[in-house]
Amino acid sequence: MIIALLGILVALFLGYGAVEEFVVRGVYDGEMQPLFVGLVGAGVSVLLLAAGVAHWRRRPSARRLLLVAAVASVLFHVYAALPPHRNVGLLALLVGAGYGLVLLGVGLTTRNGSVQAA
Repeated sequence: MIIALLGILVALFLGYGAVEEFVVRGVYDGEMQPLFVGLVGAGVSVLLLAAGVAHWRRRPSARRLLLVAAVASVLFHVYAALPPHRNVGLLALLVGAGYGLVLLGVGLTTRNGSVQAA
């Protein structure tokens, strides 16, 4: 249950930054790269949110969703933090990639395709 609640909080935290990046630098300033990074970041946040809810409700597809959300979160946050654009700061990189690695560990240590209670 702790992983599920933490996942929902992380998704909301990262989703706020993604939407802000999309709207402020993408839509209003007209920059294309922040626009796409904001869209993909919002999608990753929705995946993390769905994984947290699925884990909380102990859905059969929760393990698969945890693994997909974990890999997407790690890859996205590492890419978005790379120079020269650096759309993601250090805190978002640590939270997004760190929580993604935690989710990956939880997803890989489950048995029989179902997520065990944390």
